[in-house]
Amino acid sequence: MFELLDAERFPAHYQTLESRKVEQLFQSWKADSNAPLAVLDYGMGRGKYLRIFHAMGLQATGVDINADYIEQAKNAGFEALHESELGGLEKRFDVIFLSHLIEHLDPDQLLHLLDRLIILLKPQGRLVMISPVLGERFFHDFSHVRPYYPQSIRHAFGQSSSPLSFGANERIVLKDIHFFRDPWRTRLWRSFYIQDSPYAPLTRLLNKGFDLAWRLSNGQLGATSSWLGVYHKC
Repeated sequence: MFELLDAERFPAHYQTLESRKVEQLFQSWKADSNAPLAVLDYGMGRGKYLRIFHAMGLQATGVDINADYIEQAKNAGFEALHESELGGLEKRFDVIFLSHLIEHLDPDQLLHLLDRLIILLKPQGRLVMISPVLGERFFHDFSHVRPYYPQSIRHAFGQSSSPLSFGANERIVLKDIHFFRDPWRTRLWRSFYIQDSPYAPLTRLLNKGFDLAWRLSNGQLGATSSWLGVYHKC
């Protein structure tokens, strides 16, 4: 039975599905916890998830390198830190959350970051990573360095039989994973970009049809665009 995703509440974009899944996961973890969850939103950006976590009653701390974002978060009443302050942080977290961040790092930077973040997790704490897969939109963002996949993390942390480039380092293990789809698009057509093309109305109609298919299928029809992995500290 298909469920139509409401167009106003759920824009036809894979990050809509990501946000919905994040809320579901954190609500379930909150329900299973005897105390408020302490969450570190690393790379908080403009505070999208900080607001969500705060609304859920979680003890959320944001981290970024952008001084303006940090100031905005503090003015909104959130706890926010500059990345350089992490080293002296004594607090430990139930969940460390990274959304659309790891694809901006090269492998050495990523492994160094994960080593630092794992230290900040409580025993059996969760590390949540969301990242896009390689697709036609991946390099639309000039700052994307490379895509990472769940298998990439398994290789790097010694949980695969394949040859390892970085050596075994079994400090986190994958416990849950979800994939998200974007509506199909005709982006490699001239009429997608040239609005006065005689074929532009047909292209727009076709893309609206793809949006409808995505909504009717509850986000199941489309191109796989990102993944969310839940890792536990070993």
